[in-house]
Amino acid sequence: MVDLGSHIRRGHPAAFGLLAFISLIVGIISAVITADYENNDTGANGNYTGLVTRVHFAVFYGWWTFVFSIIYLALFLTGVGGVVTSIAGHGIWLLLTWIFWLAGAGALADTLGTSCGTSRYYYCNSLQALHAFSWIGWILLTLMLVVVAAIGGGAFRGGRGLKDGLSEA
Repeated sequence: MVDLGSHIRRGHPAAFGLLAFISLIVGIISAVITADYENNDTGANGNYTGLVTRVHFAVFYGWWTFVFSIIYLALFLTGVGGVVTSIAGHGIWLLLTWIFWLAGAGALADTLGTSCGTSRYYYCNSLQALHAFSWIGWILLTLMLVVVAAIGGGAFRGGRGLKDGLSEA
């Protein structure tokens, strides 16, 4: 059986660091758009309430992912965390976060449509950047979830439990 521990010890910080970076971008863009809508009262008219709600959700999932990515990264690098940093802990958090990003990116796609030129929304270029980074984050989360599922499947078939640490694969 192939020892994946060294690959996981190198790949985990890279993947979670990239996820933290992308989620930081999403958190900042969505927070700035939210502040602009609030300060300029452009989000108050009826045409924008759905969009403002979706951008507020992007604020949530962007910062949720940033904070927990940093926590998971710190716990992994220090070797503490127990069940939180186990295969199951990673899988549960990644699945929940994956659902948030899928819902957020899909809702933005539904609201924005395909072209800024025909959009009736203010800050359309920023909204499209938010939309793009939301899909990029979702793709990264999908890949991370697949890797954790494969590691969990291998651990389960190998007689180990899902409470074992991720790097013990």
